[in-house]
Amino acid sequence: MSKKNIFNGERNERYDYLVTKEQPLSYTAESFQKVIINLDYANIDGKIKVVQFTSTLASEGKSTFVSNLAFLLSQKDKKVILLDLDLRKPKMQRVFNVPNKNGLTDYLSGKIKYEELVQHSADFGFDFIVAGEKTTAVVNVLESAKMKDLIGRLRSEYDYVLLDTPPVIAVSDALYVAKNADGVVFIVAQGVAKKTLVKEAIQNLKNNHVHIIGTVLTQVSLKGGEYGYGYDYSYKYED
Repeated sequence: MSKKNIFNGERNERYDYLVTKEQPLSYTAESFQKVIINLDYANIDGKIKVVQFTSTLASEGKSTFVSNLAFLLSQKDKKVILLDLDLRKPKMQRVFNVPNKNGLTDYLSGKIKYEELVQHSADFGFDFIVAGEKTTAVVNVLESAKMKDLIGRLRSEYDYVLLDTPPVIAVSDALYVAKNADGVVFIVAQGVAKKTLVKEAIQNLKNNHVHIIGTVLTQVSLKGGEYGYGYDYSYKYED
C-alpha cells in the first residue's frame, strides 16, 4: 500500500490489504482489538453468533471493517465465516482475490452443493462465501427459505457468522437480511453521510425491530498519530 493511502486519509481500495494482518501494532489494529472486546461484552451470554454489518451509504468502509474483524476473530481461535450478501455490488471476491463464482446465488439456485459454496482463505485463516452470479431477484433470494436454512446451518458450524450487507438508505436488502441475524453493527464513516441520513437509517432499523449491537466510526483522520494511519475505529453500545 502506498504512503499516499496511509497518510492522507484516502480510502484504500485494495480490499485484500488487511491492516490488522499487515500492521498488527498500528493504532488502527489496536482500535479493532477494542471493537472485539466490546463485542465480547455485548455477547456475554453467547447468544450473538450471526452478526450483520451495514451502513447508511456506500463507501463507509464496511467491507474493509468486517474483513479485518473476521481476521482478528480467527486469530483468537474462533471459527469464522464471512458472507458477501451485497448481491448488487459484491466486494468480497476482491478481498480474497478469487472469481465471483460458486457463490451464494449459485448455491441457492441449486447449481452447486454446500461443499462447493464454502471457501477457505489460508492467508487470513477463516472461511468465506462470495456473492456469486448476479440476479435481479435479490429480495427473493434474501427472503428464501433456503437462505434461512443456510444461515441456520452456518450458525451450528461456526462461532461467528459475519454478514456484509448493502447500505440501509440505498436499498431494503439489509432489512431482509436482519431477519436472520442476531444483531447489527452499524458503520458510520466520518464526513460521508449527513447526520439526518444516519438518523434515518438507524430509525429504519429500529422500526423493523432490528437489534443494533453497536455503532462503529470509521475513516477518522488522525492528526500526528503515532502510527500515522488515516482511519480510526471506535465502538459504542446502542441503547
